[in-house]
Amino acid sequence: MIDSKTKFVAVSIYTVKANSFSALTEAASETMQRDLPTLDGFCEGIVMADEMKTRVLVVTQWTSKHDWAQVHWEPRVGAAVANFVEGSTSYDVQTFEPITVVRAPD
Repeated sequence: MIDSKTKFVAVSIYTVKANSFSALTEAASETMQRDLPTLDGFCEGIVMADEMKTRVLVVTQWTSKHDWAQVHWEPRVGAAVANFVEGSTSYDVQTFEPITVVRAPD
């Protein structure tokens, strides 16, 4: 769900080596849960994988592009991102600004 404070969304797609899938996704989940909530501007995030367990999608929501850029200088987050890139055969990072959010009624 898009947080109402979200002004910037980063979407990272990684193609991972089969032998590193579990370790990488566990590390990404741990970093998402332990470190990102303590950082300025973080709103929400999710780590997802395809059924073949060869691609991982990491979506994070931020109050600003500046806050997202600054997080990479935080040592534990920077190390986690570097490990993910090193354990991948390819990766792509795209950034977006929310336009419209529609929610199902309760």
